[in-house]
Amino acid sequence: MNNNDAAVVSLQEWQGWGTTSPVPAMVTQIAEDLKLLEKDFDSQMKFGRAGGKLQGNIGQQEDKKHRATYKALPDSEEKLKFFSARQIACRVIGSKGYLCQKCWLPMEEDCMCSQITSCLLFPGIRFWLYMHPKDFLRQNNTGKLLWQIFGVDAATLCLFGIPEHEQIMWNSLKLAGRSNVWCLYPNKNAVLESVENAFGQEPDANNEVTSEKV
Repeated sequence: MNNNDAAVVSLQEWQGWGTTSPVPAMVTQIAEDLKLLEKDFDSQMKFGRAGGKLQGNIGQQEDKKHRATYKALPDSEEKLKFFSARQIACRVIGSKGYLCQKCWLPMEEDCMCSQITSCLLFPGIRFWLYMHPKDFLRQNNTGKLLWQIFGVDAATLCLFGIPEHEQIMWNSLKLAGRSNVWCLYPNKNAVLESVENAFGQEPDANNEVTSEKV
C-alpha cells in the first residue's frame, strides 16, 4: 500500500471495536483485497446488513475468489484462519459508520452508551472473552458488556482463529498459572458463587470508586 492510500482498517478504528491488539495481518490483507475489488468494479461495496453478505457483482466475484482461495489452502488450520479473518474483515467494513463502536448497536437509533456505567473490576481478576468471529459485532452479543463496563485492559477480547489474538491470550494464561485460571461458560443450572467466596477475600474499600458514564 502506498502513502497515498489510507489503511482500509486503521489501528484506531480496529481498537475502537473493543480490542487492544494491532490489526491482524490477514484481516488487513483481506480488507485491502476487498477495496481493490471495489476499485476494479468502480462501485461501492454494499452489504445485506451491517457486516452481512456482500451484494451485487462485487459480492459474486468476491464469493468466487474467496472460495477458490479457501479450497487452495493446504490444511484445516489455514482454512480456519482465512475463514475467521474474512468474517471479521467483512463485518468491520460493513459496520463502518453504522454501528457504534462501543455498544455495537446502530448509532442513530439504538446506541445505549449513555445508559452504561463503568466501574473497576475486583482486584486481581482479568477476563478474557474468547469469541467466535460470527459473534463479532453482532448487535445481540452481550459479551461486549464486559469491556464496556470494566475497560479493555480488564476484559480483553480474543477472536477465535486469529493467531495474533490467541497467542497473546495463551501466553497470558500460562503466565498466570493453571491454578489461577478459571473457564466460565454461561449455564442456567450453574451454581452461583460470589467473588468473595471464590477468592477468599473481602472487597477492599480503598479500591472502590465512584461510577462514571462511558
